[in-house]
Amino acid sequence: MVRRLFRRTAVLFTFTLLLSGVSIVQAEQKPAVARPAPPAMPKEDLNAFLARPIIARIATVRANGSPQIVPMWFLYEDGVMYMSTRTYAAKVKHLQKNPRAAVVVDEMVAPMKNKVVMIDGTVEVLTTGVKETTTKIYHKYLGVEGSASPQAQQSINTPRVILKITPKKIETIDTTH
Repeated sequence: MVRRLFRRTAVLFTFTLLLSGVSIVQAEQKPAVARPAPPAMPKEDLNAFLARPIIARIATVRANGSPQIVPMWFLYEDGVMYMSTRTYAAKVKHLQKNPRAAVVVDEMVAPMKNKVVMIDGTVEVLTTGVKETTTKIYHKYLGVEGSASPQAQQSINTPRVILKITPKKIETIDTTH
């Protein structure tokens, strides 16, 4: 029944094209319309944007090949992104098997006014300097006083690792101007 309906629709569409003077070959070979690339973010704007306490989303690959996307706090210094996570988090296991990841940091200022940074890179799981880097990340998001709270200190002092994301490719979009 469904196949018959599909065939009838395809035949009617083909017949309509022929009646309108469009050959089927012509209809199938229409070139794609090229759109201009969205405006990129200058490097100084990129650094200022990533210095703000905005949430990043990191995508890793599960053992079954499906993606896992997790919101994370981050620190961006000298062209490298750092994230602090619990030692036994699923993303750590994924990255130990496949060190590739993608990260997006974005903000919608108004409809059609966006700032976006997309990073493709490799991740190194660091076990040294963890508390210092984690504290810097917490200072970025909570300030020095907020980072000293019992809840923040408990989180900072749980067993953690640092994800050091070295970009292979950075793409930016800034349509806010």
